Amino acid sequence: MPVTVIVGGQKGDEGKGKLAAYLALKKDFDICVRISGPNAGHTINYRGKSFGLATIPCGYINERSRILIGRGAFIDIPRMLAEIESTGLKGSGRLGIDKYATVITDRHKDKERSDRHLMDEIGSVGTGLGTARIEKIKRDSCTVFAKDIPEIEPYIADTTEEIFAALGQDKKVLVEGDQGFGLSLIHGEFPFVTSRDTSASTFLGEVGIGPTAVEDVYIVFKPYVTRVAPGPLKNEEKNVSEWYHTAGGEVGTVSGRKRRIGEFEWDNARKAVQINGATRICITHMDVFGNIKDGEFSHQAKSFLEDIKKELSSVYPFPVISLLSYGPGVEHVLEYEK
Repeated sequence: MPVTVIVGGQKGDEGKGKLAAYLALKKDFDICVRISGPNAGHTINYRGKSFGLATIPCGYINERSRILIGRGAFIDIPRMLAEIESTGLKGSGRLGIDKYATVITDRHKDKERSDRHLMDEIGSVGTGLGTARIEKIKRDSCTVFAKDIPEIEPYIADTTEEIFAALGQDKKVLVEGDQGFGLSLIHGEFPFVTSRDTSASTFLGEVGIGPTAVEDVYIVFKPYVTRVAPGPLKNEEKNVSEWYHTAGGEVGTVSGRKRRIGEFEWDNARKAVQINGATRICITHMDVFGNIKDGEFSHQAKSFLEDIKKELSSVYPFPVISLLSYGPGVEHVLEYEK
């Protein structure tokens, strides 16, 4: 079973991109695929540079990996081209964009930004993705696909066929999910949700992979919960420590907004583990409890990890705590339980 999936267990901003990059190097994946849209950014810090990526998989840092943008993706052409340039993928021969990835146009952005309900009450970041998705669901003849855009013709591929072929050769595939489980249109805190489901099953479907190919589902949490947009947040901090918005980096990659901070939500976390079928738990921002880089944990850090084992590792399918992350860099990750 050569497929690994990464999902967010909270309301987004858990650090999925950093761990996708770490795993791409650590496990040397043959293919890294993403099926996101420009409303969800993943930030990675690697070799002294910071990248905020909304479309390109963070696993691109493994120079051996084939980098795919899957069939279920929604792409903003100017932003994607800028990311292709900044990541060094231009002309590399490593990048494939599915021919049926959906294109977001200026018309979609303008329509979404003029919708006060979406922008003010729900907290949309105005990228046009929701409007483009509605248009596609309606089977509107105005829907544009990647294959229709001359600028990206050199990258056009049939990513589903390419992945099928790779799996048949027992090659390893990393599926990088986006946003967070609490934002799922189906399982999240409606109406303060995104325009699609954000579970492992949906990510696989959007890529075109069946569940029998999956070996591991990594679910990512922070020791606290953040939210950029309006919506529920348990015991929200009103006097937020400056650490969160400086060293903690709690500023939206796409929106640029300071994130709201709340307590860890155990009931929602248990549901996220169950519905995603998580096999491995990752905890980022462990440095909120102090320095852990040498494997020495404060009493507070130890207590939190024990609570994770008690509350989440006891839930089917009984995931182990696999990775702990601290600091901003891709290298700032500790292996915890095998």
